[in-house]
Amino acid sequence: MRRILVFLLVLSSGNALSSGNALAAGFAVREQSTRAMGSAYAGAAANADDASSLAYNPAAASVAEGGDVSLDMVGIFPGSSASYPTALTSAGTAASGSRTVNGFIRNAVIPDLAIRQRLSDKWSAGLSVSVPWGLATDYPASYAGRYYGLDTKLTTVNVTPVVSYDILPDLTVAGGFQAQYAKGTLSSAIDVGTLGALSAIPGSIPGASDSIATVNAHSWAYGYVLGGRAVIGDWTLGLSYRSAVHHTLKGPLTFTLDSGGLGAAIRAADGLLTDTTSRTALTTPDVVEAGVRKKIDDRWTALLEADWTDWSVFHQLQVNAANPAQPPDLTNAQWHNSWLAAVGAEFAASDDWLLRGGFAYDGSPIPNATLNPRIPDADRYWISAGVSYRAITALDINLALSHLFNDTRDVDLSPTQPGNALRGALAGTTASDVNVIGLQAVYRWL
Repeated sequence: MRRILVFLLVLSSGNALSSGNALAAGFAVREQSTRAMGSAYAGAAANADDASSLAYNPAAASVAEGGDVSLDMVGIFPGSSASYPTALTSAGTAASGSRTVNGFIRNAVIPDLAIRQRLSDKWSAGLSVSVPWGLATDYPASYAGRYYGLDTKLTTVNVTPVVSYDILPDLTVAGGFQAQYAKGTLSSAIDVGTLGALSAIPGSIPGASDSIATVNAHSWAYGYVLGGRAVIGDWTLGLSYRSAVHHTLKGPLTFTLDSGGLGAAIRAADGLLTDTTSRTALTTPDVVEAGVRKKIDDRWTALLEADWTDWSVFHQLQVNAANPAQPPDLTNAQWHNSWLAAVGAEFAASDDWLLRGGFAYDGSPIPNATLNPRIPDADRYWISAGVSYRAITALDINLALSHLFNDTRDVDLSPTQPGNALRGALAGTTASDVNVIGLQAVYRWL
């Protein structure tokens, strides 16, 4: 238990866990199991070979005997680039700064922990500590799209205890509780040159002076998980549901004013740009996962997966300031639901070596009309390969490699869209891809 608590503190540290949005659709993170990653998550909801499967289906808590513990470390190495030939202030003048930017999605390391234990002939229990949602984009203050966002980070930690019950030897149902911690950072440049011109402050030139607004906020919120798993001959079927979790993130909203004094003049005249506190509502969506494993012969197993995410819960992101003079900061989203479909296979090369591979399609939930630099999401295609090695009877080592090919997307934002009145116009393209490597150790006991 003490080691688990130490691990929780490491997870809560935030910076190392903020993961780029190149990982999965929207701001989802799927890398809770290196073993599952090796087949591009095909069959993940039906698998129960080790405790890491709890992240995809709580019914994986049921084990034949004894228990096991799984520790995963996943390294994320994305590439990203964007070009914005059109970048205008809200006054219609050209925004200063670079029109091209690279490397705005950062490298990250994601750890995950899971443990399960057989309690009786019918009851089992498990606990997973995972990072199901996250993103991190970081743009330089000198780029032309800075009014649409500079630094964007979301880190979540899910602590999920579950129990399972074997209705029959090959039929298990399970449920559990989600305690989810979320921590977020948003920063963006504010065109105080345009604000000053609107307030008739002498010397105000649109796009010539910037201040920066930064929100740091956090929240605990709660939900639940349900699942079932059945073995029917050579078929294993798994189905799970993870509920939405509704956060209200609270924290300071601070302003770094321009050195020319224009922001200070606006603060004195109108009360804008004054440090205050903030509240931001954020819902992490509910997810349905369905997996199939089909044993072909003594060596081969076919794997299938279809996962649905209710991204329609994400209508907008609005930062509400406690300062009544500061208007809400609105980012329009209007996302739609999305699917992941995956196919893969496992091959038992020997008693000690198990090879796997897979391919997946993960559709983006973001419509063209609201795609913005904060979350430059795209449809993505996974190619994955992995290997498991039984080092000793009680210890397995898993290694997996994945590459994600992400579609290039067009960004087309204007000041006439909701929330963009003072952000100006921004149009161009954004592209990314990512390499992922995972390492997992699984220790078993009777």
